[in-house]
Order: sequence, then C-alpha cells, then structure tokens
Amino acid sequence: MKKEKRLTPGLRTKLIAITALFTALILAVIWLLFVVFLDDFYRQTKRSELMSTAKDVEARITLDSQSLADYIADVCRDTGANILVQRRTGAATENIGFVNPRGILANTFAVSALIENTRREGGTITYTFDGSSGSRGDENDSMLYSHLTEQSDGYAAVMIYVQLTPVDATRTTIIGLLLIVSVVFILIAVIIGQIMASTLSAPLTKLNENAKHIGTPAYERLTGGAGCRETAELDETLSKASAELQKVDDLRRELISNVSHDLRTPLTMISGYGEMMRDIPGENNAENIQIIIDEADHLNRLVNDMLSLSKLEAGMDHLDITEFNVTEKLSALVGRYASMRAVQGYTLDFKAEREYVIKGDELKLTQVFYNLINNAINYTGPSKLVRIIQSEVTERGARYLRFDVIDDGDGILPENLPYIWDRYFKENRAHRRADVGTGLGLCIVKRIMEAHGGGYGVNSEPGKGSDFFVTLPLKAEGFQFS
Repeated sequence: MKKEKRLTPGLRTKLIAITALFTALILAVIWLLFVVFLDDFYRQTKRSELMSTAKDVEARITLDSQSLADYIADVCRDTGANILVQRRTGAATENIGFVNPRGILANTFAVSALIENTRREGGTITYTFDGSSGSRGDENDSMLYSHLTEQSDGYAAVMIYVQLTPVDATRTTIIGLLLIVSVVFILIAVIIGQIMASTLSAPLTKLNENAKHIGTPAYERLTGGAGCRETAELDETLSKASAELQKVDDLRRELISNVSHDLRTPLTMISGYGEMMRDIPGENNAENIQIIIDEADHLNRLVNDMLSLSKLEAGMDHLDITEFNVTEKLSALVGRYASMRAVQGYTLDFKAEREYVIKGDELKLTQVFYNLINNAINYTGPSKLVRIIQSEVTERGARYLRFDVIDDGDGILPENLPYIWDRYFKENRAHRRADVGTGLGLCIVKRIMEAHGGGYGVNSEPGKGSDFFVTLPLKAEGFQFS
C-alpha cells in the first residue's frame, strides 16, 4: 500500500500563524485587563487614592481647627469625597470635616462603631458597599476608608467616604474600542506576517528549487537579495557544493573516459599484434612478442594500480607495519632505476646525509618512491636528470624526514597545483596515455601518505621543473626513527 505523504505547513503559513497567535495573546491580555478585571483595578486604584488622601490629611492633623477644616473642604471639592477627622484629647472630642448630612459619616453611632472596628483591625480598615442594596440611600457602589492613630492622651481618626463611579458604561465604551483595535491589530499582524514570509520564505523557496538542480549546469545563484544573512550564507554554501559536485561529476566522466582509453589501448595492441603474427608470415618475431609482453605488463600495472587505489580509498588496504632501513631501500630502488634507464640516457642522483630505520609499511612506502621517481622520469627535461634527496627538516618545532624527487621539466602552472594529486589530471585537461605508468601514481602517493599520517606536496614553476616531496614525522607514534 502506498504510504500517504504527510502535509507539513510551509514557512509562510507558520510565520503568519505565529504572528497571528502572538497578536491574539496580546489582545487577550488587553481584554482581560480592560474588560474582565476593570472593576477590580478601579477599586484598587480608588483605595490607593483614599490611602494617599488620608496620609495628606494626617500630615496636617496638628493644625488648628479652622485651617484643617479649610484644607479638608478643598480636598473634598477636588475629589468628591466626604472626609471626617475626629480628634480626641482627654475627655474632649472634636469632629472636623466636610460630610454629606445624609451620609454615613454624619451618623454619630456609625462613626463611633467605625472607630472601634478600626482599632480592632490594627488601625486601618476599608469597606466597600454595594449600591444596589440601597441601605444608605446611594444608588452607586461606595467605599469607606478609616485610619486611626493612637496618641498618649487620645487618638486621631481620619475617615473618608467616596462613591464609586459605575464602570459598566466605561466597560461598554472600552469593548467597542477594543473591537476596533482587535480588528486593526489582526490586519496588521497578517500584513507583517506576509512581509516576513515574503522576506524569508521567498529566498528559501528559490533555494529549494535551485537545490533540486545542485551539481548540474542548471543550478543558479539567488538573485534579487537573499532576505537575511543566514539565507545568503546558505546560498553561498550550496553554490560551493554545486561547483564541487559539478567538478566531481566532470572528473567521474573523465575517469571513465580515461580508464576506458587506458584499458582499450593495450588490449587493442595485444589483439592487433596477435592477429598480425597469426595471419602475416614473418611477423611472428621477438620484437612483436616483446610489444605484446610490454602491453600486457602495462595493462597489469594499470589494473593493479586501480585495485590498490580503490582499496586505499575504501579503507580496506591496511598497513603492514614493519621496521626497515628506508635509506637503504630507497638507494636500492634508485640503483635499479638507474640501471634500467641508463641506456635511454637518464641519470638518477640520490643524496642522503645519514641512514634512517623507520617503522612503516615497507611495500607501500616503496610504492610511493617508485611512483614519484617514475613521474619525474616521465616529465624531466632534455637533461634527463632526476635528483632524489633525503633530509631531516624542522617545521614549527616538529622534526620530519623528507624525501624530494626533483626534475627539470616544463613545470606546472600555479592554478593546476591543487589538482595534480587527482586521478588522470593533465595540464591541458586532455588525457594522454603515459609512456610509463598508469596516470594513477600521484593519487596513490597521496592515499598512502595520508594512511601513514605523513605529508605530501609539490613546488613547481613553469619552465623550471618540479619538486615532489613527502614527509614523515620523526619520533611520532608508530614511526620510531633512529
């Protein structure tokens, strides 16, 4: 049964949804504050105002009766409150204030009871009355605040009574305004969400479309802005990845073409010379047989090199670490090469200050030297001189054993130096079959040195020859030199 594809919301949808949710949360808080809790906030604010007014009156409690009465009258006119101050000194009681004759503070018994209740509550008490009960003849809710200060010979009590303004009408007005504000906020949220989505999702959508063509000539960089720094960096990364993939694809195509060429050429020559020796009288001679043997050897080397390189790249070809005299091994290899190439006019010059005994894979390191010398012979100049130098060097406080193989050939262009360790790389990017070797030598050198934890490189200038070198760290784990 075909598995259904899960639908995942896009970035545009998520951005708009998040913006709308954020706006909804803000509106919900505003509605709670200005509608649901409006009455509670209003009453708390009113109580704070009464406490502040009481403190102002208490600060003037020592004034003479007339001055205190004038101040209270001014405060009552400004606030709409009823204020009564009762001062008791010894047996004398004085009431100073500005009260409604029909109000609660005009009732002597109510005032006496309020003072006693205030004393029992620790000196401060607040009452809120519901106007719907009509017990005081007020239609609106009201609040009564009392504060008592005990003195050595009596007390001073400040009592404030105020009617509360109904909030229902205010709440209705606020609801109407909030509805308008909510609609405006939602529209703004949608617009902002669209702008954010266009700024962020449009480049990402374009990147996604481009990524489908990564590694092909159809891949394009973003145009018209990347939207943000992260998107620009992602575009840069994808562009580099696409360029690398195209390079790898080109190398893969070139490798297939080159391998096909190198395999086909010796097979064709073997087949052609074999048929010629069979069909043409007198061609079955030692010279033609030697050509067939040489081509078979070349084919064998090519297959062996390809197999060796494949194992190295796959990590299947493990190192066989043994202790051997690397200087002696290299000297013997140079001697064999010199003997074979002497008839062709080649000269191999080997220099070493001292002998070194190392621990490493003798066969693979010998293959490294063989490939480097073979490469130098193929590309040396008219002098046909190849120099091999063994030396000890120090770099950044570390000691290395270095092997240089130097020729005086045409050299390598600077822009091609990073690629010479690739398979079949040629200066003109056109493959030719090497006279000796398989075109895989330097790539094998690279893999073997990496497996040994060593270094490799080349110094070359056009027209001045090339110096290929490899290095092994001295006194490193697994490579004890003496």
